[in-house]
Amino acid sequence: MNNRAVIIEDEYFVSNHLKSILQKNGFTVVATYHDGESALKDLPSLINSVFLLDIQLSGSLDGVHVALELQKRNIPFVFITANIEDTTFKSAIKTNPLAYISKPFKEMDVIAGVTIASQKLKTKIPIESGQELLMVNPEDVLYFKSDNNYVEVILENKKSYLLRKRLKALEADLPKDFKRCHKSFLINSSKITRLKGSFIYLNEIEIPLSRTYRDNFRNTLD
Repeated sequence: MNNRAVIIEDEYFVSNHLKSILQKNGFTVVATYHDGESALKDLPSLINSVFLLDIQLSGSLDGVHVALELQKRNIPFVFITANIEDTTFKSAIKTNPLAYISKPFKEMDVIAGVTIASQKLKTKIPIESGQELLMVNPEDVLYFKSDNNYVEVILENKKSYLLRKRLKALEADLPKDFKRCHKSFLINSSKITRLKGSFIYLNEIEIPLSRTYRDNFRNTLD
């Protein structure tokens, strides 16, 4: 399950309380915003995260307008609200949030809502290619190969891209199918066709399986 979360809440006490609850329960709060405008500006860098969104945001954009932008991008979100009777709440229903958390909220309600939303999150890998930002599905990736501060992404269709990122940082955001088999290789274990000695095969592609990672790698396949 992806455990990244973004909070958009204009009440500082509420925002800090939510952050504390999430971190206590193993979630990483990658960003906190107190207005919708700032969050939407940074949206391209906040992918692969669940959003906790206050419906009654102050500023020119309320939570419903932010939710509509999240909905366009298939980003899961949970609404935070203090009033389920007003007209804003009725408009919010149309944006299809995955859950509602009522103020004052309970810790178990927060975690339940965010967990439900996290299960709907389809992690994608952002790759900058020229003037484009490509969003690659992990299931299309065969393996990653590290070269210091860069990682080469090899896709099943034989295309490849270069990411300016360390392999360890990338590994933390990927689904459990991706496993380290070598200090320089991270492979999609669902694509393995056979193992032989110190090598892993993804059809005709041969990937080294180092002694350091061998036992743990084989155990995770059982």
